[in-house]
Amino acid sequence: MLCTRSYQIEALEKAIKQNTIVFLETGSGKTLIAIMLLRTYAYLLRKPSTYIAVFLVPTVVLVTQQAEAVEMHTDLKVGKYWGEMGVDYWDAATWKQQEDKYEVFVMTPMILLDALRHSFLRLDKIKVLIFDECHNAIGRHPYACIMAVSCFPLGPSMILIVPKFYPLFCLSLM
Repeated sequence: MLCTRSYQIEALEKAIKQNTIVFLETGSGKTLIAIMLLRTYAYLLRKPSTYIAVFLVPTVVLVTQQAEAVEMHTDLKVGKYWGEMGVDYWDAATWKQQEDKYEVFVMTPMILLDALRHSFLRLDKIKVLIFDECHNAIGRHPYACIMAVSCFPLGPSMILIVPKFYPLFCLSLM
């Protein structure tokens, strides 16, 4: 069972309504807020849904750590992705297999950026996008590039204009 604090509930409620940056000290439960957000939107992610959630983390160590946290506190199927897995050599069919199998993708940001650039993954299929340690999103960092890419139209609507259907949730430390 998750033990939540009032500020975590407040942050979750805000993230459900709009794109949100959570700026709290280390150890204050930012990951728990992200997990609660994933649980809130789980009904949109469960297979056979074609939608996914993406949880971006800046290091390979955090891929495993955050994926384990999501697996422990949700019933969602979680895939883990980083460069040394050889994902740079995956084709569209391999990514499609991952989309069919997993509901949450935990990955380093360059993996997502490359998959978007090659159209292996599409932003309109991502229902929740979480940036862990989003204070890194400056300059040419992959986080900043993903945010820039996500601001362009992908068809009839601008993705980030519709936060109710596209929560952008950023975790940062003090």
